[in-house]
Amino acid sequence: MELVEHKDVKELEGPKKIKDLEDQILRLRADFENYKKRTEKENVALRESSKADMLNKILPIVDELEIAFSHMESASDKEFKHGMELIYSKLSDLLKKEGVFEMKALGETFDPYRHDAIRQGEGEEGKIIEIVQKGYLLNGKILRHAKVVVGKGEVK
Repeated sequence: MELVEHKDVKELEGPKKIKDLEDQILRLRADFENYKKRTEKENVALRESSKADMLNKILPIVDELEIAFSHMESASDKEFKHGMELIYSKLSDLLKKEGVFEMKALGETFDPYRHDAIRQGEGEEGKIIEIVQKGYLLNGKILRHAKVVVGKGEVK
């Protein structure tokens, strides 16, 4: 049986085909670099848009704080405290809507993945006896570790 040489097989051989393949590789590399640049720009734009959206949700609360502080001199302590509680409540509600929740820590067993121990104090060994700064979760993941005081086992 005699082998028949096809035109395509001849084209696969030789310097022309190698040059064509090199050109294809260069084009693919350039396309990939352009893709990386474009997606990075899109990611930056998305982050900026998300940041602007969140800040626009916070600004009305900042406005209310400014109003409260401007009336601080003329308001009674009770009125001022009530106003601050309302503003705090609005901020807490906004955080919850965005998936931010306070981490339960007081009385819990110390977990270095969730808590930052800043000192030890008198109390049950390994248990959190004081919260210095609250920790927060964002959609179930740690946003900020709780700063806590951990019992060292010495109880009076």
